[in-house]
Amino acid sequence: MGSEIWRVQSEKIGSLEAFQTERDMESFLMNNPAIIGCWDPDASSSIPALIREQVQTLTEKLAKGRMDLVGIARTDNGFELRIFELKAVEITENAVNQLNDYLKGWSVQDSAREKIEKWILELGLEGVNEENVKDIINKPAGILIGPKFSAEASLRAKALKIKGIRLARFRSASFTEYYVIVEDEVGDIVDTSRRNWSWKDLASLGLITEDDYFCIRHENNALRAKPDPNTWDWYKKKVIFDEESVRILTSNELAIRSRANSDHNRWLDKEFSALKKGEGVFLSNAAGLCYLAFGGPAASYWVPNWLWTHEKSGRRLDELVAAYLKGK
Repeated sequence: MGSEIWRVQSEKIGSLEAFQTERDMESFLMNNPAIIGCWDPDASSSIPALIREQVQTLTEKLAKGRMDLVGIARTDNGFELRIFELKAVEITENAVNQLNDYLKGWSVQDSAREKIEKWILELGLEGVNEENVKDIINKPAGILIGPKFSAEASLRAKALKIKGIRLARFRSASFTEYYVIVEDEVGDIVDTSRRNWSWKDLASLGLITEDDYFCIRHENNALRAKPDPNTWDWYKKKVIFDEESVRILTSNELAIRSRANSDHNRWLDKEFSALKKGEGVFLSNAAGLCYLAFGGPAASYWVPNWLWTHEKSGRRLDELVAAYLKGK
């Protein structure tokens, strides 16, 4: 019979703390929208335009109010408008009632609805158009965000079908960095793992092989790329363009950079460097290069799956992903 001797030492490594102000929370969430579900798990960089700050609205009794954040989230059934109320202190019943008033007043606040409707249409989201955008506008989800919830607030929120996220920071005792703790308090909001997938996952069901090419098109322009084997089992996926696509993109580099804005410039240098070395480019940025080069196929390239077609089967990448998620 073997024997082992263990020395166990208790040591404090940090502590949980709330954000100091609601403005701090807003700034953090604007730059990390995935935390509140306003993102697609395939995206590789932040697009703060997915969330609007401080939208004016009315309460149920037509008093003026202001929503902290408004975002659009991808769900299993399409897209969902989300109205957020932030609190840097404990969420109480008063906060729940405040958000509930905003949700009731939303149906009569024409100016805010028109503003958000225009914003959603400008995103160019797949399957969203002038005919069905009002279905999204008319059914917003109310979500509270704070460092902790009182028991009464949680019960009240559940009764009103309002959701809640607990958000706090974990500051290390020995390092200057900190981590963010985020978890569902009321309802399901932050869990996107069921929609995560890798190239390896698709191959496991025989949907693709490592050498298969995908094509992205706009009008008479087309680019081809295949999965990057170095990210074969990653959730953040990369693709490697074929020689002709590299030639097309590099010859259009000046035009691409002339159309780029500050958000694009955050990743263009890195991806052009990878492109010229024959290395992988993040899938969403690969679609972004096509958009900047040719003006399409869609401005919303940060949700890129539906833009790429699997050459061997003729199926869109989002259809292959759906087949994997259904079959796994």
